[in-house]
Amino acid sequence: MGDSQNAGLALKFIIIGASVSGLTAAIALLKAGHSVIILEKDPQLGGVGSVPNGSGCAQLPPNACKILLDWGLEAEIQATCAPVSGFSVYKYGAGDLSDPDYLGINLWDPEMLIEARGGYMQLSHRALIRILHDLALKSSTASSSINENETRLSVVSGAEVVSVDCDACSVTTRLGDIYKGDVIIGADGAGGIVRRILMDEEDLSPEDDILTGIAAYSAIVPNKSVVENAALKPLFDAQPGCTLWLGSNRGVRTFPVGQEHDVSMLIYTTDSSQDGTWIQEAEKKLPDILGPCNEYLRNMAQSTGIATCVQIKEHCKLDSWVTESGKVVALGEAAHPLPPGSVHAYSIGMEDGVFLGKLFSHITDHDQITEFLHAFQEHREPRCASIYQMEKDYIYQITLPDGEVQVQRDIAMRARGERGENVLGGDLQEMMEDFRMVFGYDAMDDADEWWMTWGRYRDSSARLSQSEGNIFNMLFASMSSNTCEDVGQEEGEEKHYVHEFDTHDHDI
Repeated sequence: MGDSQNAGLALKFIIIGASVSGLTAAIALLKAGHSVIILEKDPQLGGVGSVPNGSGCAQLPPNACKILLDWGLEAEIQATCAPVSGFSVYKYGAGDLSDPDYLGINLWDPEMLIEARGGYMQLSHRALIRILHDLALKSSTASSSINENETRLSVVSGAEVVSVDCDACSVTTRLGDIYKGDVIIGADGAGGIVRRILMDEEDLSPEDDILTGIAAYSAIVPNKSVVENAALKPLFDAQPGCTLWLGSNRGVRTFPVGQEHDVSMLIYTTDSSQDGTWIQEAEKKLPDILGPCNEYLRNMAQSTGIATCVQIKEHCKLDSWVTESGKVVALGEAAHPLPPGSVHAYSIGMEDGVFLGKLFSHITDHDQITEFLHAFQEHREPRCASIYQMEKDYIYQITLPDGEVQVQRDIAMRARGERGENVLGGDLQEMMEDFRMVFGYDAMDDADEWWMTWGRYRDSSARLSQSEGNIFNMLFASMSSNTCEDVGQEEGEEKHYVHEFDTHDHDI
């Protein structure tokens, strides 16, 4: 990943949502010399609600981990993350506590991780938010092309954005405060205001999202419950620490959460129609939605805290991530929502933020804003679509219904496990090769490639046209000055003044 550079033109960005993608974008933009204001609707970063979602698990595959490492956060990663070397695979509905039906193990290839320049790490959601927030503050105090003494970052909590003026590039909060900038970034998720604006422009509606019939339940098993439970402790003491349970229209993934060694439990089930959120308590308890399952899973579910339930949907595909004004863009889940609990839910949003920040390190003129925003979508969309399909395939493989396909999958897994091989093979092995491609991605290098291949030539062409236009204007002004120099404001013509008031008008 290349070094940061200051843009030739310092812009003012408004980011709606102090999400992981929003904070990552803020850091990248600050490193490029821009100013950023982040408006977060919740009163505290990391979210609040009826459940402590801040303790939820943030999965950081190598393509996300390398971003933090390249930003010099190795110490923070080591202090807060649980490294993951792979996962053990079991059958969902067979075996008892003492003998769950074991299919085999799948370990990440060490050479692949070295090649990707990052490990597979997991930490709590709130810990990741705190790390990114602290780095954003640090980045804002670095010298810039604006003013070395100027604070270039403002994070406003309890600031829910209720309206966006795309043409004026301004937003209004529920409290009536108005913020103006050069670019607005929607990092407020699939239900956020920027995605709704984009859907309105394309005559789409949230009702157009298609329910799959599968819900994702998420809860945390406290470390104390694991340590004190004689049945649970041996499995989580074993490496690699993550487990995958394959059922019929059901599935479970468990993984360690940070240095606290809590355990995150993610359950795919057809037994709930609730369409909740990550900060809303589920209507049903975990043991009530398990169905026929291994007693190990039931024991684990009874040890969890408050659970959340989010429906898995086929979200409407946006034709454009950029509003018609060319000044407002959607980022992360607001642009391309992934299924709940996806392996790359965090990494894909972080990549978006880094890519966008690197693009805007090259800006020299306001007229480039719209082009850069469209280039962001043009370059990022194919990768995001590919990862979305991978995540769908992953859930499908976990929740295969009873039948011949499932039987053959299990036979193949057992055979590979008995030979001491990774259990993922065949179509699943192809999926693993896809992961190899995904893990090796570098968002900043990708943005630089766009600039070197396309962006700088367009910039040079634009400068040439502007230079030619300036020469023409100078010649025209010289020719017309003799006849027009005495022409002034006509009698009776009114002057137009623009009044700006500081009371509720914040121009970052």
